[in-house]
Amino acid sequence: MLNSSNSFTKIGQALIMQAETISHRVLEERSSRYPTVFHQPYDKQKSYSYIVSFIKLLGESLSMKDEKAELVLMEWAKKTALFAVEYGQSLDIAMQPLPFIRRAMLDLISKDVNSEELSINALLAVIKKMDINIDLATHTFNETYVKNYNEINQQQKKRITDLSVPVVPLFHNLGVLPLIGEIDDDRADILREITLKKCIKEKLSFLIIDISGVTSLTPEVLRHLFMLIDSLRLLGVKTILTGVRPDIALTALSFESEMSGIQTMASLKQALEILGYGRTLKI
Repeated sequence: MLNSSNSFTKIGQALIMQAETISHRVLEERSSRYPTVFHQPYDKQKSYSYIVSFIKLLGESLSMKDEKAELVLMEWAKKTALFAVEYGQSLDIAMQPLPFIRRAMLDLISKDVNSEELSINALLAVIKKMDINIDLATHTFNETYVKNYNEINQQQKKRITDLSVPVVPLFHNLGVLPLIGEIDDDRADILREITLKKCIKEKLSFLIIDISGVTSLTPEVLRHLFMLIDSLRLLGVKTILTGVRPDIALTALSFESEMSGIQTMASLKQALEILGYGRTLKI
């Protein structure tokens, strides 16, 4: 009758030897259970390779001391989670094979129980260690995935925010803020905050705000725009508003008092010429 140590080695070797067969079964069961991957990145060959490596690693870990098995499994889970995040695979898709891997491994153990003299204590020890190792790898994978996903998500949000408020320094003390697309309340709040910071950072004295590319301006968003101009004035930054279309001008009529203190020009080119930057250079 096999003791616990021998049973770890025996079942571990069986997992390593049958890793590819088990992986094919896992993928078939996964495809049957989840026939549609909802527009998520999914590479069957990569998935197969990762499942094979995971099963082999679990087989090897059964014969390792607990501390070493923990380090090896955590390292593998971290690398795999980083790949999943960079690849763009969602956490739920990445975790789909797990229950099928666990079931396939339990089936393998059941076959060994029938073919070998395996004591109840040895069987329980193998199942316990296998469950602990799988749970450890799963927890590390989830923890690493969420941490890195959140970091990448924050970085992407920052890039999007920076692109949505493109204050461009043109000449000494002069910058332009070309606004494009739709401006809602949320973007207007971001617009005011980041524009003020960038004007201070670039030490601007003049800022041309061009709204020729704006889809539409509601009264609420116009109010935000006037608040931005007032805030810039307090910082000593003079503003010129360019690209005011007829439809926007009609909306702005209800803000006659606010508009009275704002300098407007028909175009960015005209504003640059007024400021002395648009003259033709003679070479």
